Parts: sequence; C-alpha cells; structure tokens
Amino acid sequence: MVRFAFRRVRMQAGLTVAMVSVHQVCEATTPVLVGLALDGAITDGSVPGTLSWVAALAGVYVVLSLCGNGAGPVGTRAATRAGHDVRQAIVARVLDPRGLAKQRPTGETLSVASSDAAVVGETVDALSTGVSGLVALVVATVALLITSVTLGLVALACVVVVVFVAPLLARPLQQRSEAQQEAAAHSAAVAVDMVEGLRVLGGLGAQRNAAARYRVTSQLSRRARIRAGAAEALFEGVTSTIGGFLLVAVAAVGAFLALDGDLTPGQLVAGVGLAQFLVEPVSRLSYAGVFAATVRASAQRIADLLNTPYAVAGPASPADRPPLAASLTVSGLTGEHLRGLSLDVTEGELVAVVADNLAERAELLDAIARRREPAAGTVHVGGVPAETLPLDVLHAHVAVVPHNSALFTEPLPEVVGGDPAPYLAAACAEEVAALIRDRGSVHSGRNLSGGQQQRLSLARALAADPPVLVLDEPASALDAVTEAAVAAGIRELRRGRRTTIVVTSSAGLLAVADRVVLVQNGALVAEGTHTDLVADERYAGAVLS
Repeated sequence: MVRFAFRRVRMQAGLTVAMVSVHQVCEATTPVLVGLALDGAITDGSVPGTLSWVAALAGVYVVLSLCGNGAGPVGTRAATRAGHDVRQAIVARVLDPRGLAKQRPTGETLSVASSDAAVVGETVDALSTGVSGLVALVVATVALLITSVTLGLVALACVVVVVFVAPLLARPLQQRSEAQQEAAAHSAAVAVDMVEGLRVLGGLGAQRNAAARYRVTSQLSRRARIRAGAAEALFEGVTSTIGGFLLVAVAAVGAFLALDGDLTPGQLVAGVGLAQFLVEPVSRLSYAGVFAATVRASAQRIADLLNTPYAVAGPASPADRPPLAASLTVSGLTGEHLRGLSLDVTEGELVAVVADNLAERAELLDAIARRREPAAGTVHVGGVPAETLPLDVLHAHVAVVPHNSALFTEPLPEVVGGDPAPYLAAACAEEVAALIRDRGSVHSGRNLSGGQQQRLSLARALAADPPVLVLDEPASALDAVTEAAVAAGIRELRRGRRTTIVVTSSAGLLAVADRVVLVQNGALVAEGTHTDLVADERYAGAVLS
C-alpha cells in the first residue's frame, strides 16, 4: 500500500527528502563553523577572518532557510496526492460492480477511506523526517569523530542504543495502534448506523438504548486510544531520554578533554553544539518510528479491504458487442431459497412478480443483478448469458432498484436529469421535487417522508431509462390513490418501449401489469392477469390477505 501511495509522487517525495536532509546538514554544520571561526579567527583577533566565517554562516543559513521553507509545500502536495490516490483506489473497490464477498459496515468503510487513507498519504512526511534524521545523525556523528574520536565514540554508543531499543518499543506500539484503529472504526460504524436509523429509533422510542450503546463503544475507542498514546509516549520518552543523555555525556567528556588540553575552545563549542543538535535527529527518528507503526496498521486495514474477494466473477471491462434486446429470461434458478425458478419476460412487457417470501424475493433480485451467484440456473439478457457480460454493461442494461434506495444530498437536476418532468409526473413526485429543487435532500432524504423518498427514488430510476427496469415494491409507502396513479404513470411511460419487472403485492401495480406470476416455495406456481389470478386461493392469500 505504501508503494502504491508513492507511485505518482516519487519525484516530489524524493525532492522533499533531499531538501529536509540538506536543511538538517546545514543545522549540523552550524556549530562546526562556529568552532572553526572561534579557533581560526576570533581568538587571533582577525577581523577579515571573522567576517569570512560570518559570511559562511550566513550562506549556510540562506540554504537552510530555502530548503526548510521549500520542503513544506512540496511535501504537502505529495502527501495530499498520495492520500488521494489511496482513497480513489478504496472507492473504486467499494463501487466495483463485482461487489464485496464480505460486506463491511458503512462506518468502518468510511473510516478506512478517510483517516486510514490520510495516514498512508502522510508517509511522505514521515519518510522525509526519518531519512533526514538519519542523515543528520550520520553527519553529526562523523563530525564529532573528526573533532574528537572520544566524543564521536560516545555519540556512536548512544546511537547504537537507539537503534536496538527503538524496534523493541515499536512492537507494542504497533499492536496498540491496530487495536485503536479497529475500535475507532467500530465506533464510527455505530455512529453511522444511528444517524441512518434515527427515524426508526425515534418511532420505537429507543434513543436512550442507542445512545447507551454508542457510549459503550466510544468508551472502548477512548480506552484503546489511551493505551496507544501511552505506548507512543513511552517510545518518544525513552528515545528523547537517550538523546538527553547523549548531550550530557558529550558535554561532560568534552569539558574534561578541554581541561586536559586535548580540545581547543573551538572544538569544545563544536562538540557541545553537535551533541545538542543530535537530540533533534534522535527525536526525528523517534517520530518516524511511531508513525511507521501507525502507517503499518492503516495500510493493513486498507489492504484487507482492497483484497476482499469479489462477490461474483466475470468480465470487468466492456467488450464490443451489438446492442442487447430488452428481454430477460431466468431458467432453473436454484439457490438457498429458490427451487428451479424459471421466468421469461419479452421485450416491452410489464410483468409483476408476487413472492410473499422475502428471502426468495431477495435471492431472485440478487441473481438478476448478479450481486451473488446462484447455485444453479442461468439468467439471460437479450438472449445473452448474464455471466458473459461485463458487469458495467449488464448494470447499464438491467437496473435492479432495491426497495430501500438511498438518496443523496444533491439538487434536483443531479437526481433526475435536466428534463425531469415526465419522470416526476409518472412517479407523482412533482411536489417532492419542489422541496429539493435548490438545496437537495438532507441526510440521505431524512427531511422527506417515507412516501416522498419512495416517489423520488422511483423518479430517479425511471429517469435512468434502462432497457430492463426491475423494481422492488416501489409503492409500499403510498396511499391507495397515489399508488394507482403511480402504477398508471409507470405503465404509460414505459409501455411497449422498455421492459419492466415489478416485484410487488400492490393491487394497483398488479392491475396494470400485462402479466402476473406467482412464486411460492422457490418456484413459479401460477401466471396470468391480475383479474384471472384473483380466483386462485394461493394468489388471493398472497395479495389480498
């Protein structure tokens, strides 16, 4: 995942690393230049020499400033692009027509696509921090060895301790980071469920129970974050302490060497300055270690989502083929609830399917939309086996609209197109359109009643105008008068021009259908017009009871 994030930002990331590393080298060079100036010009009272060293220091600070200030914008652009690419990959996988074999809560997916993607994108910053810290550590240690082998060895010993201690502390930090992110995702999932079900919770009077559930979940997330924070603080505290001991040790050893005459005043200033500077690269490596643990946890969660098996197999990209006829044939469909169901719908027909078993209905709709594979049987679209069609081609030709359709916060033209009148009229949704014409629906249509949501969803489905449209109980929330008007509107809009299948027990829709089929015990048991089938006890029991 990290390699994928860096795919398009390698040059910017490399430039950021180089600029920050140069910045750190300039900082490490500063005490060395001061020490050289002290021994080479200041102690001799040479004004020209002193001015030369001041000019050199000024040049170093110009480079330091340019690199430090320039790295920020470049790194931010690279991190933003990397996070965007990861987020796009997540969205593409979630929206892939082949589906996810393992469904995930909405809140968890949202957490992965937002916070985890952002964390992986920020590895550009962590890389520049870590690499520049390592470069500064090497440069400063080498400078100390050149100044005094003893001081260099003291610094080297502290660096070795950091190298060995940091991985030991990073392991529990990584484990706690993973646990914290899982808890945060679960908390987000519960929150999203509550928002989506707010109307239902209010109707049941279950707000207090829902709030109590979220309180427990959020407390678990809080405790997980505290545990991760404690491990992070321990990691940073230990590495910072090592950096502090490095400064004290170098300063103490340098002082004794200067007293013995083994170090000049300039070398002592340079040595102490370098030791003081070394605290920063040690801290940078500490930050990079902490962030690496967090990145690993986020990258693993993203990889798990992207590697989720597909719900159905088949071609994923369009293939050149002649236009398909608007017919649909189901032959011997067998699954968990279906028992050899067969159904033939010719082009231009309006067929109603009565299935009083919700599980049978869901399995039939999933098979037509290829959301899951049946155990046996086939679905043909325009005479072509559905499994041979690329899924985007299939879904463009056959639209299966679920009973609970989500509405988005968008203005009317984005919902039903630029010429919505015929579709709004067919769905009896003109007054609903007036409510959202300018500002859109709010919170997935929560500002609309159930009937208003249903009529607007139906208008959107009709506006898509697919050759084959499959509707699942499109009028269940409507009163009898509106239901009859909607049934007539659907028939008039699509009659003889498009094929429509309505899975329903609504008498108004059944009455306008060209043909009605009754499905019981997973198989087709009767068919005819609504008027003909009313005399059948099985049909009357399913529709009129």
